[in-house]
Amino acid sequence: MHTTTTKEQVETGGLCHIAIDVTDPERSARFYTDMLNLEVVVRREKYLQLKTPGARDSFFLFKADGPVNLKAGGLTHMHFGFRIDEKNFDRAMEYIKKNGIKIHDNPARGPGHYVYIEDPDGYVIQLEPGDCD
Repeated sequence: MHTTTTKEQVETGGLCHIAIDVTDPERSARFYTDMLNLEVVVRREKYLQLKTPGARDSFFLFKADGPVNLKAGGLTHMHFGFRIDEKNFDRAMEYIKKNGIKIHDNPARGPGHYVYIEDPDGYVIQLEPGDCD
């Protein structure tokens, strides 16, 4: 389980929307609000809806009906990305290291300025400055 020990947050440029199954919506919401400054805008019995302040995105954390097992889908392609500006990329790397967040290699992608990390349920998140090509 990932926990955060620092108060720094990484600013994103947002995403359109994504919906994922998680084992504990409140725990996952804490991970994303603590790290990326997302805010919870809707709380329901089966899901939480988060968004990036000032953006028009939506991120849904649905309570999984059973165990979340991402290993079946592999880690190379099964991920989602957040755009961050260049100055926040270095802050993100410091945050990741200070909080012991797992970093993944992506052997299908060549060298570049990006990082793949893991959330509490094992989802892989790409953080990349620029336009997320």
